[in-house]
Amino acid sequence: MALTDLLKGIGVFAVVVVVVVAATAAAGTLLSGSSTDGSVDGPAYDDQLLPAAVEDGGTVGVPDGDTTKTVVIDKSHGNALGESEMQPFVDALVRDGHDVQFYTGGSGNGFSAGVSGGSSGLNATLRSADAFVVANPASSYTTEEINGIDAFAEGGGRVLLLADPVDPSTGGQSIGIPNPLGTNTGNTVTPGQPTNLAANFGVSFGAGYLFDMTDNANNFQRVYAQPSGGSLTEGVDRLVFEDATPLATSAAGTPVAESQDVMLSSTRRGATYTVAARTGNVVTVGDTNFLEPSSATVADNEAFLTNLAEFLVNGDKEPGVPEPAGPSTGAGSGGFGGPTQPGTPPAIPGNGTSP
Repeated sequence: MALTDLLKGIGVFAVVVVVVVAATAAAGTLLSGSSTDGSVDGPAYDDQLLPAAVEDGGTVGVPDGDTTKTVVIDKSHGNALGESEMQPFVDALVRDGHDVQFYTGGSGNGFSAGVSGGSSGLNATLRSADAFVVANPASSYTTEEINGIDAFAEGGGRVLLLADPVDPSTGGQSIGIPNPLGTNTGNTVTPGQPTNLAANFGVSFGAGYLFDMTDNANNFQRVYAQPSGGSLTEGVDRLVFEDATPLATSAAGTPVAESQDVMLSSTRRGATYTVAARTGNVVTVGDTNFLEPSSATVADNEAFLTNLAEFLVNGDKEPGVPEPAGPSTGAGSGGFGGPTQPGTPPAIPGNGTSP
């Protein structure tokens, strides 16, 4: 090979190397978003893309009650919400001197250990109670229990019903839960909703969950809700509900809190949904997570919990209600606009069918 040809080859190779190195450096600058002075201005580093912080502070306040009241929380129906999961709420009631009792079943006072209690045991317990709380029951309430709770609310007792969406893996169908003691626990659903009890008061829980892919509290299932008015949302500007389900109410029901425009998983339809409602002495909420320590102080949840505690302890219940059942109880009064033996519950908006 001639010397001239060799020099030409070396020159071409050098030019190629220079071009490749220059192109690589330019691509690196474009991808990293760095300028020649080393500063970073790429959109991946834009502070506006970081999740917006949700205010989390304060404590659940002590309810403003005039006298000491007894609040009974049901655990006799396999309720999937324990004391630790509603500790801020329970602590607020106890700090104000109120008696909080977990009903586990049985006869008499009804506070013996057990999986499920008889109807007469629950009704006997309610006679000395002022408020009753039901959250995620795994078994249905009997007609006698529904009649007793209906009379309890009619007589001035306060009732709080809470539930999460139905587990899609079970579809809300009844399944059997084995009992290591060998006794029959009856048919249960996991997780559960007080469907037949809520229907007695003209309320229906939805099956799907609410979600928002754009404006949420750092998780698409943590949706925002706004107050609809009334004393239960006094001091509340914005609530955060996680894994919430919508409610449908009869004409007697009044919305307490409504979601912003969100989607419902079971229909994929966007709308504003009722997530808390009140019917006389009964309040219904389509969520339980806001009770937990990790969520109780998010946004204005603590103000809402304080108001719910005040609602429970500010009733004026008649003594001895519900009265002991006679030889034939018959049909209940259904004083909240629906029969005591519930029929078809109201349909969830946008769902087309009853849950």
